[in-house]
Amino acid sequence: MDDKVDARIPGDVGKGAFPDYPAVCTPWNRLISFHEAYQYALRHTASVAAVFMQVLRIVVPDYDTRASALCDINYEFYQSIFRSAALRNVLKDRYCAHPFVNGYMIGALLGDQGDESLHMAGRVNDFGTYRFEKELDTCPWDIVGSEYCRCTTYFFEACSAEFGQPTMEFHMPEARGCGDLHCRIVAENREKYPMPPKTASHETFGPVATADQIKYTPEEKMYKEPQHFRPECGFKYRNGFCGEFSAAEQHIQGVSKPLGSSNVIPVLEQLEPDRAKIENVTKCVFEAAGKMAFAEFAAIKGIRDWLGVPAPVNDGRVLGGLIEVVLQSILCEYTVVAFNEDAVVLDVNLHSFERGYPLMTFAYLAMWNGMAKTLISAQWFLWRETQDVDPGILRIRIAKKIDKYC
Repeated sequence: MDDKVDARIPGDVGKGAFPDYPAVCTPWNRLISFHEAYQYALRHTASVAAVFMQVLRIVVPDYDTRASALCDINYEFYQSIFRSAALRNVLKDRYCAHPFVNGYMIGALLGDQGDESLHMAGRVNDFGTYRFEKELDTCPWDIVGSEYCRCTTYFFEACSAEFGQPTMEFHMPEARGCGDLHCRIVAENREKYPMPPKTASHETFGPVATADQIKYTPEEKMYKEPQHFRPECGFKYRNGFCGEFSAAEQHIQGVSKPLGSSNVIPVLEQLEPDRAKIENVTKCVFEAAGKMAFAEFAAIKGIRDWLGVPAPVNDGRVLGGLIEVVLQSILCEYTVVAFNEDAVVLDVNLHSFERGYPLMTFAYLAMWNGMAKTLISAQWFLWRETQDVDPGILRIRIAKKIDKYC
């Protein structure tokens, strides 16, 4: 019909996520919408996690050893968090869990909302006493690696374990990170649905006992957006018991930690006692990733257009502007100390940047320095300054210099 208007995301969706307006602003006053900045933050976080996975693959070459360590270390970490009865009670209330919802099914409620906050759009196909099935159509983390798909399934189970009986065993018989159209989580109670015991913790791809009950959604009916960006959902996430989250709440949760990296870094640090080796491999891999990001000239044009960089500007401000967008998107506090054709200096709040993982700083400095070489030119470097700088501040300088050992 000529008078039809396609659905739009209302301007107030995401209000409260950013200080002034639901958008990120570049140094050249180009606004990146809340929706786009949210998507960007998650894919950026997933990309960094994918590079950390490559670091882990170098440090721990054997697949089974690496995958089991990812599962075991993260299971223990997440289970330790949910051992708090006070936390569990708060979550039950927040998710409107009815008294008849018990055990691992409460964890499934948490997982469904968490998926949506991370732009893993999909649907719950089954939510019963002894079986749970969740089908995902999108996943920004589908680039990290199959080890991570295994790991997420196992720590999802860990989040549920402290809620008691009835128990469930979680499997992901389909995974987008392995090339499947969907990710699919199937959780089964082993008393109701017996299966041979797993021989290793990373055996989380199945088989499952209830494969005949799987409900498959064809590609033409798949979702591209999570609930809080869909008009039929009122631009909010709601679970089956009327637990409700706004788009801003979903965004804050989704970017609150460097998911993926937060799962890989502890494994790196536990399996490799030589800190110097970890830092050296991290520097080499992340610097190369930074250079590759803009090795193609089309990529340079694309990011300049996206940021709204004026044609005459071809110096440290281009990379500085991109870094500002990253920091705003992940809700990291920073101050612009200098921003001109000779130098860019940013003071970044170290706590909100690292989010508990100091190796993140080491990795980002290497990646951004690599980006400087191809996004601008080999004359430009990015490095950290520490002299007369508060220890809680990461001071980044982008400028020209000559280094015969770079």
